[in-house]
Amino acid sequence: MDIAFIGLGKLGFPCAVACALKGHTVHGFDLDTALVDGYRRGEVTPFEPGLPEQYETCKARMHYCRTLDEAVSKADYVFVSVPTPHAPMHDGSFPYDGVARNFDNSIIERALVEVGRAIRNHAGDGRFRTVLVISTTTPGTMVNELGPATVRAAGRPIGDGWTMVYNPFFIGQSTVVRDFLNPEFVLLGVPQDEDGLVADNGRGEALARELYGTLHAQPVCPMTWTEAECVKLCYNTYLGLKVVFANTVMELAHKLPGVNCDVVNATLKLAKDRLVSPKYMDGGMADGGPCHGRDQMAMSYVAQKVGLTFNVFDLINHGRDAQTGWLADLIQRHAKGRPVVLLGMAFKPGTNQTQGSPAILLANILRNRGVEPVLHDPVIRPKAEFPHGPAIYFISTRWEQYKDFAFRPGDTVIDPWRMVTSVPAGVELVRVGGGDATDTAATDDASVLARTEAKPVGHLRAAS
Repeated sequence: MDIAFIGLGKLGFPCAVACALKGHTVHGFDLDTALVDGYRRGEVTPFEPGLPEQYETCKARMHYCRTLDEAVSKADYVFVSVPTPHAPMHDGSFPYDGVARNFDNSIIERALVEVGRAIRNHAGDGRFRTVLVISTTTPGTMVNELGPATVRAAGRPIGDGWTMVYNPFFIGQSTVVRDFLNPEFVLLGVPQDEDGLVADNGRGEALARELYGTLHAQPVCPMTWTEAECVKLCYNTYLGLKVVFANTVMELAHKLPGVNCDVVNATLKLAKDRLVSPKYMDGGMADGGPCHGRDQMAMSYVAQKVGLTFNVFDLINHGRDAQTGWLADLIQRHAKGRPVVLLGMAFKPGTNQTQGSPAILLANILRNRGVEPVLHDPVIRPKAEFPHGPAIYFISTRWEQYKDFAFRPGDTVIDPWRMVTSVPAGVELVRVGGGDATDTAATDDASVLARTEAKPVGHLRAAS
């Protein structure tokens, strides 16, 4: 099949590679010509383990177009994967200011208008084109804004030579190819006419099923555009709610003698009948990444717009900030004049993405309190200069490299993941919620230190 990808960034490019790996011909377009020129040279920009090797095996089936019109002209399926951003101050890397905001839909609307014009330009070539929108939008956006704008640009109604399906993905950064080819389900929002009937007589669903049938055998869930928008954002915000709950258990365990949050959460995970999935149920850092924090803000906007009785989405964002602020409290109580080092900047291990990172949120909260932390990351900032004397080390991203980090006597290690099991003599280890500490607001030094006698090792200065 001939497939176009409009937008070749950290989502579009790996998904395009996945389609090419399955034998399809891909026609890609992106406004960033330097990015595309790099792909032509074989350079892979998105950070994803295995992606360069996968691209090498299928790049002969990937073609790069000079214009969006050219990409659409060559394709039966057109994936549109451009951003619907919030401003950087509102991506989850800074404390939530309490003002709910919708996504910025200007980029996706411009892209779809251009797609519509291309459909108009090539209406006589005999192709029936299926436009698949994978960008995240709030409920009602497809019906009220993006669908009508595309129809006007195409100059013909949906069903007349083309159709549009809202088809957002549920994938993780750094595992895009794997997740795209092995989804829990495929979400297909199909267009409705004014009478609530399927506007394209079911053709969009049928063609999307045909395409996905060549990629995997996972379930396909058809519904309306607005239902699909709800599913996408409710899915992501529910994950945020689970993380807030798991971190609440962690803080509770940290403040109650003899309670290990891993024991509590591990037992809750056994309740798969009523509590569903065990994932996202480990205490640690806040939810993060380029989607979840801003999705919660966008759904809070929707909640206010429609007048929900209780805005749980706003609660998630406030809870995320409050729990990260409590970790900042913990750092400050243990610092006692020592410099602070945050080990990890990425929002999760295995990626170089810092957008919406809870590590960056923690750093910004500390900065607002007059504490300037040193930030290290094995991928993003491996050569950060560590303090020469004793310091507070907080493991802000669960990179395996930090499990055996060379801490020195006089250091304090605060581990919200409880991944460090031993430290040299003279190093204080605070395993947050690990059942070996109590910490109350009334007792600054109330912690039981986990120490393991070991031969002191040299201090890591800077990774090369």
